[in-house]
Amino acid sequence: MSEPSLPSNERAFRAQKKLDESLATELGTKAGSLLLVPRDGSTPTKLPFDWPTAKAYYSSYCTSGNDCPDGSFPLDCTHFVSHGLSKTKVLVNLPSSPCTNGVCIRVAELAAAFKNSVAKYSNVKEITDLSKTTEGDFCFVVSWFGLSTDHVMVLAGQISESGGRVYGHTNNRCAEAVDLTNQDLLVYRIES
Repeated sequence: MSEPSLPSNERAFRAQKKLDESLATELGTKAGSLLLVPRDGSTPTKLPFDWPTAKAYYSSYCTSGNDCPDGSFPLDCTHFVSHGLSKTKVLVNLPSSPCTNGVCIRVAELAAAFKNSVAKYSNVKEITDLSKTTEGDFCFVVSWFGLSTDHVMVLAGQISESGGRVYGHTNNRCAEAVDLTNQDLLVYRIES
């Protein structure tokens, strides 16, 4: 039996609660310290971000690989998304296991960095109404298809509770449709 449909803001609240529990379990107190930061070490009130640059990366590498000596990992969603962010000079500040190029490879760390960055930067927002999503938003799926593993991808357009087009790795997607029916989603935007 399928779950009754919830308004997207209620689903976002439920997803945030599940994510908070997951981050506390997986990262402990470190969860509150992770942030998206400018590569140059500056401390702006607005996070520098350039969607056209990130999109060019996602479009170039969505079929396979990364601009990294490590190539792709078997579970590569975070590595792929983090490399696109790094092209705009944005990194996660304290990744426990970065790739050779210094970008985050753990989805829990990237999710915590986005969550904490909402309070730090004027241009990082959580989008709770899926009808307001747009190309370039970052979508976290909490407990991807009932598994304990979370997932991250970049939106290639507006999504709904049933799905939409995304850029992503692990199951490589190049602005292709993905089914998100009954998934708990958290969506963040970095405004340029």
